[in-house]
Amino acid sequence: LINKRAKLLLKTGSKAYRPRRKGERKKKSVRGCIVGPDIRVLNLVVVQKGPGEIEGLTTENIPRRLGPKRANNIRKYWGLLKTEDVRKFVIARTYTNKAGKEV
Repeated sequence: LINKRAKLLLKTGSKAYRPRRKGERKKKSVRGCIVGPDIRVLNLVVVQKGPGEIEGLTTENIPRRLGPKRANNIRKYWGLLKTEDVRKFVIARTYTNKAGKEV
C-alpha cells in the first residue's frame, strides 16, 4: 500500500480493466487505497442514511434538473398508469435563446 500511483500489469478479473481480447494484459497506472491530501476529487455514493444529518447533503432536497425522457421511465418516475398521458409530466429544461427570450 502506497500513497501514490503505481504501474500494475492488469489481466482478466482485475479491477478497473476489461480486456478486449483473450489473454490480453495491460500495464496501467492505478492509485492505492490510502486517501490523502493530494487527492483532488473523491467520488462517493451514499448507500445508507445514518442517525445524524450531514449539512448540505442530507438537510437539503435538490430537485432534478432534467427528468427522464422515455415514456416508460416517466411513468415509473411519477407513478402513472399506462392510460395516462405522459406528455403532461415531462420535465423540460429552460434556456435563453439568441433573441434573449427564455424558452
